[in-house]
Formats: sequence, structure tokens, C-alpha cells
Amino acid sequence: MSASLTLAALFLGAPLRAPEAALPETVAPLSVYRLKLSVDVPVIVGGGVATVLARFFLKDQLTRMSCPCDPAGLNFIDRGSVSNNNHTANIVSDVTVALSIAAPPIFDLLDVGLDRAFGVDFGVFAETIALNSTFEQVVNFATARPRPRTYAGDPAYLTFSDGYLSFYSGHVAYSFAALSVAAATVRLRYGEQVWPWVVTGLVGSSVAVERVMAGSHFPTDAAAGALAGAALGIAVPWLHARAPEQRLSVLPSDGGRGLALAGAF
Repeated sequence: MSASLTLAALFLGAPLRAPEAALPETVAPLSVYRLKLSVDVPVIVGGGVATVLARFFLKDQLTRMSCPCDPAGLNFIDRGSVSNNNHTANIVSDVTVALSIAAPPIFDLLDVGLDRAFGVDFGVFAETIALNSTFEQVVNFATARPRPRTYAGDPAYLTFSDGYLSFYSGHVAYSFAALSVAAATVRLRYGEQVWPWVVTGLVGSSVAVERVMAGSHFPTDAAAGALAGAALGIAVPWLHARAPEQRLSVLPSDGGRGLALAGAF
């Protein structure tokens, strides 16, 4: 307050008040999900255990080896992939998938902080990944489809159990699942957003192309993985989403006669 204004205030007998400091308003991050620990924790743990058992301990017992195989029996979409063998694409796909899984929780933590909302978000994310892994194992071992390089007679694939787990692509499914659940979380917290889905489509599609170029999967394997991952990445958040907040208030009706209920949903 300037000196002239202070003298005027004293002359008029107005009370002096110190200027109020603008304090930042602390608002807790919006929690957009509900978890039921008695259900969600067993799903997460069970999915992880099933994946480890199937992929690392029981793979040789569960896999059905069926090659040498004739590429002429493949559909016209997949037939051209048999000769693919790009080692660089294989490495890039591994790195891209790792980043697709690691990035969403990191950015969510930076967004909402180490808060209960982050914990619930991470629970939904982990459950999505666990279910994606479980479904992938079931389909992989049930179909026992040879990989393109297995069809090509690559010795490293022909007599190795992993050479018969082509359908569907786990790399593509993981990428689409992780990024889709992240996009769904952004939508629930901040409203409709286009860019997270664009990122999901671009990154997931790049992984699909890389896996086909590497000779690890056929185009139909990659397409099925994209559909499976995206479906889980959308369905799991949807099943855990909180219902929209409902607020009712009593207001005078038009004309001032009587009362009316007004709601925001």
C-alpha cells in the first residue's frame, strides 16, 4: 500500500489490512479408478506366475513342434514374410516394447506424484499387462504356429520350442496394451484427448513392422497382437473406471413457485 493511500485510510478511519499472500492451492490428483484388492491382486500375481511358469519352465513340455513346413501352405498375406531376417529390427522391437511398458508409469508418476491416485493407476496398468501376458501364453501354446524363420528352416528356430510360438505377437500386444491403458487413463482424468491414441497407434504399429521385418512374426500375428493388446488396454480401465460424480441440489423452480431438483452428472 502506498504512503498516500495509507494516509487517506487513516484520515477516513478505514482499517488497515496487510496484502494477502497468494498461497498455491493444493488439490489432490483425481483418482479415476476403483480397485478391489481381493480380486485384482490375485489376477496380477496369478498372471505373472503363469507367464513365468509357461515361458521359462514349461515351454518345452507345452510346445508342439511340427516343422519342417512348406511355406506354400501359408496364406498370401503371410507367405512373403518367410525370408525376413533383420537382426537390427529384432533389437529395435525389444527396446521399443521395453520403453512402451516403462514410460506410462513414469509419466503418470510425474503427472500425479507419489499419491494414492498413482498407486491405483499403477494397479490397473499392472493388471492389464498381467492379463495380456496370460492370454498371450494361452493362445501361443494352443496354436503352436511356427514362426517365419522356422518355416525358412533356420536351425536356431526349427528345433527350438520358441520357434513355434508365432501367433499372436506378444511384442505387439504388450506395446498396444501398455499404451492403450495409458491413453485411457489420460482420457478419464482430463477428458477426450487425441494425442495419446495417436502415439499408441504409431508406436504399436512400428513394433508390428519391426517384428515382421525380423522374421519373428507374420503380418497376421502382428495384427492379432495389436487387436488383443488394444482390447485389453481399453477393457481393463473401463471395468475399473469410477462412475461419474453425481451431485444433486435443490433450487427454486421457474417463477419462484416451489422447488426443483438440479443435478450434475
